[in-house]
Amino acid sequence: MAKSSLRTVSISCLAIWAAVWLLFFVMRFSPLDIRVIPGIGMIMLGALGVALLAPIVAIGLACAASVRQPRVPLNWITLGCAIAALFGQGLLFLITRWL
Repeated sequence: MAKSSLRTVSISCLAIWAAVWLLFFVMRFSPLDIRVIPGIGMIMLGALGVALLAPIVAIGLACAASVRQPRVPLNWITLGCAIAALFGQGLLFLITRWL
């Protein structure tokens, strides 16, 4: 496996995480009601599962990239962003009632 591919996949996990949460926020603050679409419940539950697991996977991949290349600052920045995403998500779940 290429040394930079772990970092790239970790960044991709964080991008997917951000896209799913942006989708949730857009749905929350828009008048569009998607609950009337048949079968959307399972799709949204799957999206929530992806949003919950993406920062954890990103942390694991960024740790592996940092262990393989400890002198590359981008690996450490990616690891920090993944940890910040996980803590931010946890804080969001703790302080909001609309979830």
